Amino acid sequence: MLGLYSKYLIFNGAVVLLAGLLSGFPLWYAIIRKMNPEKIHAWRVSHSVLITDGLMILIIGIIIPHLIFSDMAAWILVWSLIISGYSFVVTHIIGAWRGYRGLAAKPYGLNTILFGAHIIGAFGSLIGIAIVLYGSLRAF
Repeated sequence: MLGLYSKYLIFNGAVVLLAGLLSGFPLWYAIIRKMNPEKIHAWRVSHSVLITDGLMILIIGIIIPHLIFSDMAAWILVWSLIISGYSFVVTHIIGAWRGYRGLAAKPYGLNTILFGAHIIGAFGSLIGIAIVLYGSLRAF
């Protein structure tokens, strides 16, 4: 079953990585058009965070066969990372596009939704890394 979980993580990590790479085009456009420095910063953060998150999911997908944990823990690991990755895709791309950071719930509206997506992404990554640490410790 770990082979299937590994495939899920590799595929979805590649999708998140692709979103990060594609967000480099608006970054490039903002730089050459000499847009507002906040806009450039938002696209730079989007580009770098999504590439990093996609690579993390890909790497965990590659190492998952070497970890030891229950089938339930593997299931939680996979889906927490997948949900986390896509919530960061939504948060960073929409946030950079619309000019919101989503780091606080106010002002209410789209920023609140982005804040919720940040929370989901952060907790999903935290849960995923905790399970990876647990599985790696059990592998010794």
